[in-house]
Amino acid sequence: MISVILPVYNGEKFIKETIISLLNQTEKDLELLVVNDGSTDNSEEVIQSFTDKRIKYFKQENKGVAEAFNKGLSEAEGDYITFHGADDLSLPHRFERTLEILKNHSIGFAHSDMLLITGNGAPLGYWQSSNILPQDIYSFFLNVGTPYNNPTIIFKREVLKSNIKYDPAIKVGSDTDFILKAVENCLSYHIPEPLYLYRRHQTNVTNQRNYDVLSRHVKMNITDEDLRNIDEANWNYEGPGHNLFAAKLIAGIALSRRWIKNEAFILFNEAIPLIKNERDRTFFEGMKGLIEGDYQRASKHFCKIENRNHLEENYLGEALLLLKKYNEAYPHFLKALEIYPLYHSPVINLKAIGMLKGFNVIDKHVNKYK
Repeated sequence: MISVILPVYNGEKFIKETIISLLNQTEKDLELLVVNDGSTDNSEEVIQSFTDKRIKYFKQENKGVAEAFNKGLSEAEGDYITFHGADDLSLPHRFERTLEILKNHSIGFAHSDMLLITGNGAPLGYWQSSNILPQDIYSFFLNVGTPYNNPTIIFKREVLKSNIKYDPAIKVGSDTDFILKAVENCLSYHIPEPLYLYRRHQTNVTNQRNYDVLSRHVKMNITDEDLRNIDEANWNYEGPGHNLFAAKLIAGIALSRRWIKNEAFILFNEAIPLIKNERDRTFFEGMKGLIEGDYQRASKHFCKIENRNHLEENYLGEALLLLKKYNEAYPHFLKALEIYPLYHSPVINLKAIGMLKGFNVIDKHVNKYK
């Protein structure tokens, strides 16, 4: 059975359509846990107009979506669990399609692409995700953000540890924070189809672009212990040890590129006392050039380093790539991989060079409509 957790706050405009899309799934073995988070409109009347016995209705004072999710988690009895937006829609075969994947014992959760729709239900855009290995999740989080279209995820129940809850202190990004904690060392599967329709409108919480709100969940995940998940910062990758100095600089660069500047500069300042020698200082100056946008100065400092390691080769390549010197950047990414074959960043950079030079998509379905 699938437990669908559906928080509602003043959702009378869309909640009926949402519930219908869930009750009409081709997979009928489900429970729909609707948590009314203190709505002041007619949401309750709309919800209670349904008589389907699969609906379980809970009402609480307004505590926020995180607490509503936690209430649903505490009441869920299914073998599979998913969290659904009150104004979003699921395609009729979404659950059936996803359960086919989750029958594989090695897969902990599955997720899909999303079609964005407007408040009026018109198509607005397409959000694509991809398969990602557990060891790459933290790096992706730092460089890009959430690795998944979070509402599309369906978890096996055993993946969600009993002590993992949504953090009500995080107003934006609580779902990403939850997922980072829940899916550690867990394999996922990406379904490259838009099984979920995400409604984008001005009242979405994720449209509130307050810097402090948006960066809060990032701050909570850049402790020294978290930074040890940055595998590339291990200078001596063949043996034990970890270079916290390098990890802080790598994380700082990643956050600065997402315009989370304050936290990026804090990490750089924390790295300064960790400088041990002239090589560290030169590497620091190169990374400082990247964060400040002075790519010529960055490449100059990286070039000063003799017998460069995998990190120095990769970031020299990035500096050259940012200077649009694609051909010069290319061999540095190859060298980084030669030194450390499991280093993922230069692989991503090779992908970037290829896409900048020419981008070809194997899936040609859209071409007939151009």
